Amino acid sequence: MQELTIDAIRTVVREELQQTCTPWLDPDTAAAYLGSTSGTLRNWRARGKGPKYHIIQDRLVRYHRDDLDRFISG
Repeated sequence: MQELTIDAIRTVVREELQQTCTPWLDPDTAAAYLGSTSGTLRNWRARGKGPKYHIIQDRLVRYHRDDLDRFISG
């Protein structure tokens, strides 16, 4: 059986997520897209760091895929 590297897993996750019908991702999905955890995203939000995010209806956190791609690019 072939062992998958973290980068290979991230690539598969990104490809799968790109096929979804919406570019808006919840924190768990955004974390998977980045190869991170939702806890890390929560910490970044609290510190004012990390990728751009949006608050919807005063309580829902959403990340736009384009903002995540910009964050990854640097």
